[in-house]
Amino acid sequence: MNSDSEIKVGYAVKVLSLYLLLAVICGKVTTNFQIAFGITCSFQLWSFFWINILLGSPNIYAIKVLSAKIPDWIPVSIPCENETLKIRKDRVVTSISELSGIRGGHMMVALRTMSATTCVLTIMAVQNDLHYRKAQFFDFLAFQSAQDMVPICLFISAMGKFMTGHFELNMLDPTHTKGHYMGVVGISTGTLGLGFCMKWNTLSKVMIGTYFGLAVIWSAYCAKCPKKSNDIRVVTRTSKICIGIELAMFNVYATILAMICYASGPNEGNLFASPLFV
Repeated sequence: MNSDSEIKVGYAVKVLSLYLLLAVICGKVTTNFQIAFGITCSFQLWSFFWINILLGSPNIYAIKVLSAKIPDWIPVSIPCENETLKIRKDRVVTSISELSGIRGGHMMVALRTMSATTCVLTIMAVQNDLHYRKAQFFDFLAFQSAQDMVPICLFISAMGKFMTGHFELNMLDPTHTKGHYMGVVGISTGTLGLGFCMKWNTLSKVMIGTYFGLAVIWSAYCAKCPKKSNDIRVVTRTSKICIGIELAMFNVYATILAMICYASGPNEGNLFASPLFV
């Protein structure tokens, strides 16, 4: 049977190894560092997976897996019996989310695993910040300081990651499409937490500006690039450029999220505080 077991086994070994490392250093580092390091590891494993796809795939083009519910079975949709797979070698793939929306592919599993893991870690960062400042989640309504907005931005970011992973962009179901893009909005809004956490210093402005700048570049390129071509080389090259730009954007986002989690709470906006537990 022609399967992707080798990819899945390799991915599992890397994940388990990093989780072991996280467990080993638990007693030696601060909670801020543990959360930030966990988020960085989760994102980078996912990022390396996509880098391998970009470098190792001979071609990248659009594929759709049609699904439906069986009337007298469990009320979930599964691939249909007839014409399940639609291969469109003349169609460009413009985003990671589009490939991650292919049901049954490891891309979907990787996105959901990464988004769920980082979502939980982000909620831990919210608790860590609130406990240190002896604050409540809804204190932002009084807005006594910029720090009150940090847990709000982290929460919005966490919910954005959940929505993005939960609702796949399968380009077939409008409910999934709307839910996915709501998640993207949440992720982008969450980046503003870095500004509130670091009091809008130069570094926070540069990082946030870089993220939104890459988002604009990706949107502009996707709007102008050819979406269809009979030359598979053009389709593959264009698809890889779109995915590459978006991957760079999400790597900047992962860095921003890790910076917020590390600098918040006990570190009081200090990105260079010691990671060691004293």
